[in-house]
Amino acid sequence: IEAFKPALIIGKGGMGARTSKACIEYGCVYGAFTGGAALLAARGIKEVTDVFWLDEFGMPECLWVYEVDDFGPMIVTIDTHGANLTADIAVKINKNRDRIIEEMEA
Repeated sequence: IEAFKPALIIGKGGMGARTSKACIEYGCVYGAFTGGAALLAARGIKEVTDVFWLDEFGMPECLWVYEVDDFGPMIVTIDTHGANLTADIAVKINKNRDRIIEEMEA
């Protein structure tokens, strides 16, 4: 994020505290693309404008830069204030798990 200063990062999994901090600092958001919707994504890509680290990481893991139109749907999971939906949900899940285990042991 520091090196490229994108407005949006697209992925399919969660990101941690370092990414949240960088999103605050550089005004970036992280959008989680809907799993299983690759065809929708492909339809929205108009042009590949650049690619970085292709030789080092291979096609799935390198950094692709696209020109897109009508691309989505995505859920913003980290915003420019650092709010992290994935981390918030993990906290709730862990609290519920702990409560259930406690109830089962009682």
